[in-house]
Amino acid sequence: MTEQETLPARVPAAPELPPAAESGFAGLLAWAARTRPGAPALEVEGDETLTRAELAARVGALTGTLADAGVTEGAVVGMALDNRARSYVLILAAAALGATILPLNPGFQPAEFEALAEPARPSHLVALPHFADVHAALLAEHGVRIVDIEGAVPAAAGTAPAAESTPMREHPVWYGLTSGSTGLPKIISKTQGKWLDAASVLRSVLALDPRDRLLSAQPCYYGDPLMLFLACLQSGACFVLLSRFRSQTFMRNVADRAVTKFWTIGSMPAMLLNAPPGPSDRDHRAVAAWSIGIPRALHRPLEERFGLRWLEVYGSAEANVVLAQTPDSPSTPGEGWLGGIVPGQEIRMVDERGAELQGDGTGQLLVRGRLVIDGYLRNPEATAAAFTSDGWYRSGDIMERRGGRFRFVRREKEIVRRAGENISTEEVERVLRTHPLVQDAAVLPYADPIRGEEVWAVVEPVPGTRPEAGALAEHAGRHLARHKVPRFVSLIDALPRTPSERVAKRLLRDRDDLETIDLRPGDARIRKDTQ
Repeated sequence: MTEQETLPARVPAAPELPPAAESGFAGLLAWAARTRPGAPALEVEGDETLTRAELAARVGALTGTLADAGVTEGAVVGMALDNRARSYVLILAAAALGATILPLNPGFQPAEFEALAEPARPSHLVALPHFADVHAALLAEHGVRIVDIEGAVPAAAGTAPAAESTPMREHPVWYGLTSGSTGLPKIISKTQGKWLDAASVLRSVLALDPRDRLLSAQPCYYGDPLMLFLACLQSGACFVLLSRFRSQTFMRNVADRAVTKFWTIGSMPAMLLNAPPGPSDRDHRAVAAWSIGIPRALHRPLEERFGLRWLEVYGSAEANVVLAQTPDSPSTPGEGWLGGIVPGQEIRMVDERGAELQGDGTGQLLVRGRLVIDGYLRNPEATAAAFTSDGWYRSGDIMERRGGRFRFVRREKEIVRRAGENISTEEVERVLRTHPLVQDAAVLPYADPIRGEEVWAVVEPVPGTRPEAGALAEHAGRHLARHKVPRFVSLIDALPRTPSERVAKRLLRDRDDLETIDLRPGDARIRKDTQ
């Protein structure tokens, strides 16, 4: 094998950003409104479509409203909103003031929000009314001011673009959350510059141009849609956002909205295959879809049913995009190869002892580069655990490398990935242990062909008691968002343990004698483990 054959392929670099973008989000927006003012920038299902000039005007109006509410450079603005145009207007307006957005799932319970309040230290909140009501006591305790933005974005906002601001490329603009794979979610601080660079990479990966209409159905508190939106602003494409993912109508939206490319995650591909066939499955303009982790057995059926290429992309909240296939990438559906390294990123692999692997083999992927974060917000211990002294991020993902190509094998981290949501097993276990009848608990993934994985709780009761599965789930639901609440519950006399007294979860996966209660029965296709 030659040296060239062992080197991983690389994704071509995107064209240079417009000079105005060097000042940050506001500079990019002003350039976008100036160069193609009448072109559609953002189309949201059930809401509205904004041209680039209209978007800039909305941002200008909301910037004034935020400033009047006391949002200044360095302020942190919590955002607990649904998928509407105002969410992206808010992000851009906060960026223009040098403020940082703290994206929040509107379904968070007080305990989940409280865990973020101290490290993030929000000063303001823009939220759906029910979120503000549920968290009223916590907001008052932390002195968080609620800002009403409805009046700042009238339907007829004019067309004057927002003014370019002072340089803010290095200003933090997004306090995103990690998956919480090894504990409670950690906060990632990303600057405007890192977002713009990551969007430029996606612009190259997706080969975006002004003729494209790029669709996403992810919630606005995810990072992916923001990256895609900024890539569209850079390239002249229109970003199309669905109010939420619905497998029954997804391809109809792709067809009716003249979408050319779209982005999926988690269980979305499997759910699309399980939806009833319809005329929109192939009667559309889309030429390619990208997904984070395409199930190998479903890859060819996806391409055959929907008549387009389904391409792989790999990354994380900490590292952004790392490996990706472009429309020109050669691939065989179902093989699982992840594509080339994106511009600005370096990768290497290490074995269980941390020694670097040379040539082909299996090991943990490490990433370093301009898209990788510097660490976790106000959490030096977690930063030291996740990063080497010379800046390599330990992904926790085990990869196979063969001939310069990479394929995902498994996660080293402890998570349940349900319908695209990464759920910390430790977070759910911690809540279950607060129930008065629970001695200890272990949470594991329970394989589901539709959602990918469901939450399975194996509970060791207090001796002499037998808690009801429904009562345990109800208790969890008082402290956790709905998607984190266990669907499956098993009771066990004593959890198996390692010599160091850690729960031996691998032994639980192999048990076939546990009575498992399905709290939402009716899907006989589910089984415990497909790994």
